[in-house]
Amino acid sequence: MSPTKFKIKTNLVTGILMGLFSGFMLFVMPKQVRIPAYDSGAPSPRIIPGICLVVILLCSIILIIQSLVFKKEKIVEFDWNNEKPAILLIVLLCIYVFLIIKLGFIIASAITFVIILAYCGERKPFIYIFTIALAVGIYFLFSKVFHVSLPAGILPF
Repeated sequence: MSPTKFKIKTNLVTGILMGLFSGFMLFVMPKQVRIPAYDSGAPSPRIIPGICLVVILLCSIILIIQSLVFKKEKIVEFDWNNEKPAILLIVLLCIYVFLIIKLGFIIASAITFVIILAYCGERKPFIYIFTIALAVGIYFLFSKVFHVSLPAGILPF
């Protein structure tokens, strides 16, 4: 097996990752989702997320038990060379989220989607112009028509 390929035990890895995620979220939820200062008789805002996180944690434990005790496992071979383009696009979209906060929706969309078009091999200039115009159009549609504010960032609107 080459260094760019490795095998993943899906039940075990998923169980561990999602167990860690749900445990962490259950730990930080009391600090992030406050209980209202007054009792209105309504359910706490923590109920639905808490139930979902407990179910995720229980399912994670079941996956780990299936893998380690019952030896039920699906092994998938991960080939970095095949998966690299998709992983790079995911990383670029994560950078896009950061750029939206720092630079604003229009500039972040123009930068990110132009890079994605170039990465995918697009060569027609009209597509680039259309993408930037679409970002501007979506920004004004949401802000002026729907009255939903998108981050303006460094632009003065």
